[in-house]
Amino acid sequence: MATTDTNGGSRVAAVVKTLDILEALWQAGGAGVTELTERTDLAKSTVHAHLTTLRSKGYVVQEGDEYRLSLRFLSFGEHVKHAEPLYAASETPIDELSTEVGQRVLCSTHQNGLGTVLNVSEGSRSFTSDIDIGTHVYLHSSAGGKAMLAHFPDERVDEIIDQWGLPAFTEKTITDREELFDVLAAVREEGVAYNRGEYLPGISAIGAPILDNDGTVYGAVTVTGPEHRLENEWEENDLRTQLLSTANTIEVNMMFS
Repeated sequence: MATTDTNGGSRVAAVVKTLDILEALWQAGGAGVTELTERTDLAKSTVHAHLTTLRSKGYVVQEGDEYRLSLRFLSFGEHVKHAEPLYAASETPIDELSTEVGQRVLCSTHQNGLGTVLNVSEGSRSFTSDIDIGTHVYLHSSAGGKAMLAHFPDERVDEIIDQWGLPAFTEKTITDREELFDVLAAVREEGVAYNRGEYLPGISAIGAPILDNDGTVYGAVTVTGPEHRLENEWEENDLRTQLLSTANTIEVNMMFS
């Protein structure tokens, strides 16, 4: 049975249910049929039938009454990661930057209006975070996301806002369209974007875009750390220059990838 999505395309209902169950399993870190029924609003018999099929194909494993995603997904993730040229182009540059500044450095890209972390390098003073390779983020709430948005056409930014909204993650998150456009204009002027506790309280970041010669947005590189530490360092040290230099190195690497 096919349904129509918000973009006018056709969706196969059974596939949507399977993906909903997989996403629920991923978010829960493992769950039983009853919990998955509650998370997906699907009938228990439907959940059980999909799980049985997924298990027979090796995509989930069962331990007692609990189901988990299987290790087969590792091969998908590794393939997708290494097939993205930005992953290889950014690996050494962000390692060098994290060593220089001692902070956590991320390289992200964009797809379907969201940001995705492609690469992470830990510095000597990195903080513990659940943001890792594969994490999806709203572009308006992160330094790297704003660095990317600033170089999209205004029409594309409007489309992304219409699709995903401007949800608040902290009291500092930008939730007003006009304010966001003003911030993006400032990002283009300064060359970098800032995140001052807009995604996680007490965590700040500075991000720079990674661009092609024609202005195409490959992604962004971001330095992130505790607010009190990072904001002192981007004032006292030339963190902006180091960040822009790293972004430029990645851009050069992309030219020859």
